[in-house]
Amino acid sequence: MEVWIGPDNNRIRLPITPSVLGVDRSSDVSTDDVIRLGEVDSFNGMKLKTIELEGFFPKQDYSFVPTNRLDPYIYSEIIQSWQSSGTVIRITITDTPTNMLCRVQSFNTREQDGTRDLYFELHLTEHKPINIPGINNQVNRPTTNNSSNTQRTHKVVKGDNLYDIAHKYYGNGKLYPKIKEANKAKYPRLAKYNDIDAGWILVIP
Repeated sequence: MEVWIGPDNNRIRLPITPSVLGVDRSSDVSTDDVIRLGEVDSFNGMKLKTIELEGFFPKQDYSFVPTNRLDPYIYSEIIQSWQSSGTVIRITITDTPTNMLCRVQSFNTREQDGTRDLYFELHLTEHKPINIPGINNQVNRPTTNNSSNTQRTHKVVKGDNLYDIAHKYYGNGKLYPKIKEANKAKYPRLAKYNDIDAGWILVIP
């Protein structure tokens, strides 16, 4: 197993495979309280992955260390330069699926046993280029004279609630106040309450 990190055009191999290699994958699940339903959950996608590495850069000529390595503090300076500049780097761990763009979140070093070996803890955070689906299409979409006359509506049926309706049209139930605001003139009760009645025709802004 080999660990390679750095910009795609100038990566370095860690001289010794780290003793700790951890990948954290977390999802973003939020909860909200909805009248008559109680607590509901909402999945908002995956959080950025993080990778933790712990090991050391050898100063001594151990038998298991490659001879064409750099000085421990050279490795340290290189990684610090990526961190301070916010450089997007790639980490590849052979014999595993790990091949990820990331940035240096934290980098700590220490000497501890008089050998001049430099021990390190390195935390990397996944990098994702910003690409929000639909935004570009919406910005570039031409307008027409009758576009203001086109309005989405929803006919309330038994069992409907504002949270579920918002989730249906926006993909996020927490946006239900938008629907309340757009309809409270027609249905004044919405100014104070979240209750809706079957048969109502709600405007979906």
